[in-house]
Amino acid sequence: MGELIGLPEWLAVTLFVLVGLGGWLALGFVLHRRGHRRLAAKRPSPTREQFIALLANDADADIAAWLWDQALPYYEPLTPHPDDHLLDDAMIDDDDIDLYWWREFAEAMALDEASWPQWPNDWPLTVRNFARWLQRARQAQG
Repeated sequence: MGELIGLPEWLAVTLFVLVGLGGWLALGFVLHRRGHRRLAAKRPSPTREQFIALLANDADADIAAWLWDQALPYYEPLTPHPDDHLLDDAMIDDDDIDLYWWREFAEAMALDEASWPQWPNDWPLTVRNFARWLQRARQAQG
């Protein structure tokens, strides 16, 4: 391959990989921005106070505030909304939620991870349902 373009083989392969990786990252960036524009067109972006008020029937204010702080970096320049689906609308990697979020919440609220409730199978993974699940976890531990 390298001799076709007059470069050493190792350099040609390296350039090929770098161009492919750059294209893949650029495509991901474009798709992420397009998803944010689509999300912004279908619902408002609440302020932190509005977000906490929207979750008032589902979770305590400190849980809603914690969830706001956790989700906000994934949404910028938008803000999270309780009815967003975390994987589809917010395009958050499920490993971030499965591996980190609930454990960080348990640590922040001094809860025991061993007695954590199971996620209800009939609940979609929305911001609101995640807040409700965190509320259940805290209530279960008294």
